[in-house]
Amino acid sequence: MLPRLELHHFATVQAIVDAGSLTAAAERLSITQSAVSHRLAEAERRIGHPLFERRPARGLQPTPAGLRLYQSAARALPDLLRAERDVVRAAGSPQAVVRLGVGSYDCYHWLPPYHHHLVETFPDVLLELVVVGESPGARLLDGDVDVVLAPGRPSGPVVSRPLFTDELVLLTHPDHELARQAWIEPEALADQTYFTYNRSPSPGFEYDRFLRPSGVATRTVLVIEDTGAIVEMVAAGLGVSILSRWATAPSIADGKVAAVPCGAAGLDLEWGALLRDGTADDAPEARVADDLATWLAA
Repeated sequence: MLPRLELHHFATVQAIVDAGSLTAAAERLSITQSAVSHRLAEAERRIGHPLFERRPARGLQPTPAGLRLYQSAARALPDLLRAERDVVRAAGSPQAVVRLGVGSYDCYHWLPPYHHHLVETFPDVLLELVVVGESPGARLLDGDVDVVLAPGRPSGPVVSRPLFTDELVLLTHPDHELARQAWIEPEALADQTYFTYNRSPSPGFEYDRFLRPSGVATRTVLVIEDTGAIVEMVAAGLGVSILSRWATAPSIADGKVAAVPCGAAGLDLEWGALLRDGTADDAPEARVADDLATWLAA
């Protein structure tokens, strides 16, 4: 059974939600406002439900049906565009496209020098960056990304090529009282505002290995899903966080934040290059994973 709606209907719904009005959506789609109205009316006729409602104070707002289509469009359209782009590139160039993602942390200080190295080492490989968020393994298995640079232990039919050993450290403002400690114990965080990027604690990270065994609860826990934003909040003196030393190395080196070991022995953190199980050793993504391990170790 074929879908009732075509791709341009999904693109129209997405543009209206993102832009907030028919006029702005028309500009995004490079068509007239009347064409947007016609597409919307046709989509509503085909689907049998209103997709938007007009509210005096807020303009066009998606109905539950419209929101459901918008969510599907936001996931599917970028993937279709990537697939189309990959096919076009493959037809016109011998280069293989390898989509590389970073799991858990928003850290890209390593990317420009590595990209420069890759261009010289593997001119037949074209690197793309994919934001994978908190579920790198799932995105890998769904085919959204080919290689994921990620900390911790992978789950599912995923293999990890070891990269390097890192450390989880407490980040504070440079003038914070804890910044002067040689290391901290969990009890030191009891009266702190604590920032975390993960709504559900992951096995093998700071909560599982450091906070939970002690039974200590921080005064306030705030979820900020972007680790770069967490660093900015810590640098502003608004709280503390436990993050990867390597991922936050530029901010530590610049004196923007201070890094304090967690416990006398510290908390080690293993990084790996994740690949789908069964990936051939000579596949472009496997070559990139192996090369990345060598480059990071240099």
